[in-house]
Amino acid sequence: MTHPQELREHTYFNDPSYPFNIFRFRQEQLQKGIPSLYMHWHDHFEILLMVEGKAVFYIDSKPCEAEAGDIIIVPSGALHAGYCADEGPLEYYALVFNAALLRHSKTPDPKHTLYISPYLDGGLLFPIKLSHLDAANLQFKHILEEAIQEYEDKQPGYELMVKSQLYMLFTLLSRRFMPGEQQGRATLAHTRNADRFKKLLLYIDAHYAEPITVSKAAAMMNLNPYHFCKIFKKTTGSTLIEYVNFIRINEAMRLLSGSDLTVTEIAERIGCGNPNYFTKLFKQYKGITPSQWRKEAAGA
Repeated sequence: MTHPQELREHTYFNDPSYPFNIFRFRQEQLQKGIPSLYMHWHDHFEILLMVEGKAVFYIDSKPCEAEAGDIIIVPSGALHAGYCADEGPLEYYALVFNAALLRHSKTPDPKHTLYISPYLDGGLLFPIKLSHLDAANLQFKHILEEAIQEYEDKQPGYELMVKSQLYMLFTLLSRRFMPGEQQGRATLAHTRNADRFKKLLLYIDAHYAEPITVSKAAAMMNLNPYHFCKIFKKTTGSTLIEYVNFIRINEAMRLLSGSDLTVTEIAERIGCGNPNYFTKLFKQYKGITPSQWRKEAAGA
C-alpha cells in the first residue's frame, strides 16, 4: 500500500483461506494537507483505526475528519484517500479483509443471513466514522486492538482469532446500526462521483511521468476545465497537480529504496526532469531530501 503502481489495489493476502491483512501507517513531522493514503479502491473492506495525529479521509468524495481513537469504515469498492490534517506525526492501522472471510459457505445460518449478510453484500452500509467521543464505540476499538495484537504476535491459530474478532465486530455493529423498517435500507446503487473518475485515475497511474494538463484530463471526462477542477477537488481532496505529484513521489520512493538509479535519473523517470525541483517537491511531501530518505530506508 505504500508504493502504488495502479489505482485499483490488489491487496496481498498471506493465506487465501484467510483473506485479511493489517498495515501500520506511521509518518513523522508531516505538513497539513500532505497525502498519507493515495487515492485507490479495492474489492475488500478496509477499517482504519487512528492512533496518533489528525487526518481527513475522502470516502467516495465525502471528507471525514479523524483523530486518535476514531474508527473509519471504508465500504468495499469505495474510492478513498487520506491527507494529514495537522502538523506532526500521523499513525493509524488499516485492517483490510475480503467479505469471503466472514461468509458461511456450508450450512445455512438464518441469523447470519439476517444480521451479517446484508453488510457483506452491500445491501446495508455501516456509518463511515465511529467517533472516540462516543463511549459506545469503545467496544469496537477494543476488538480492533485485539485483532491487531493477534496479527502482530502471530501466535499459533492467530488467523482464527482475527477472523473471530472481525465476525464479532460485524455482529456488534449490526446490532447497533441495523435500521428499522421505517428507516429503510441503504444500497450500493447510490451514485458516486468517484465512479466517473476511476478511468481517469487509472490513466494517471499509468502515465504519471508524462505531462497531464487540466485541459487534457477534463476532455477525457467530457467536462469543461472549470467544472472538472471543481469535481476533481471534491472527489479526491486534492487538485490534479497535487494528485499527480503524490503518485510521482510514491514511485520515487519505490525507486530510491529498490534501485541504484541516481536522484537525477529518478527525477527524469517520474517526469520531474529538473533534479532541483524534484528534491524540493520530495521534501515538501516527505520532510527530507531524496538522498536522506534513501539513506534512512537503507538503514531501516
